[in-house]
Amino acid sequence: LYQAHKPKLIFICTPNNPTGEALLRDDLLAFLDGIAPETLVIIDGAYMEYAAAKDKTYEVTAKDLIERYPNVLYTGTFSKAYGLGGMRVGYGVGRADVISVLHKLRPPFNITTLSLAAAIEALKDQAFVDACIEENFEEMVRYEAFAKEMGLETIPSCTNFITLMLKNHNSKEVSQKLLEQGVIIRDISSYGLNAVRITIGKKEQNSVVLEKLRTILGN
Repeated sequence: LYQAHKPKLIFICTPNNPTGEALLRDDLLAFLDGIAPETLVIIDGAYMEYAAAKDKTYEVTAKDLIERYPNVLYTGTFSKAYGLGGMRVGYGVGRADVISVLHKLRPPFNITTLSLAAAIEALKDQAFVDACIEENFEEMVRYEAFAKEMGLETIPSCTNFITLMLKNHNSKEVSQKLLEQGVIIRDISSYGLNAVRITIGKKEQNSVVLEKLRTILGN
């Protein structure tokens, strides 16, 4: 397929959004080994911190990838595991020649000074990141148990969200009913799935979501 189309640009999202699964490290590297150096491959690792914590067989790092593949650009964010969603800070890591091209496109003031300062400070507090990730997966177990109780399937998640596959209810209607009650989740029917994507919140928040879901799905 690659040889037939020879794309100039390939995007790979691992872990994937909005479904939550991740590629095994060995499978990703095997794929990259077969890509010609003139094709730029962008690895979206926005949720990689979660995947690495859950299972090291999913973990890839920017340093590892860039050292092995000059045609790879790794992108990450401070909006997920680092807890800076409102600051809108992302980053890209690549070889100098790739970054130099991106600099030509980058606006001179593409991020605020405050956001940069917050990102720098966030890098100094790995204990906070580790604690948040641990709590995330502890709370995810509650959603998995809920799905089992309700006879629903889930997509195994390596992220800070979980996808519930619905059966007797329409995902659009479920999402709308929750919205009317002040809870925002994501309907992913546009992906051909009768499913909803739910971000794992704090314990109290999850209790509210699960209670409301149980009422909606029980009818």
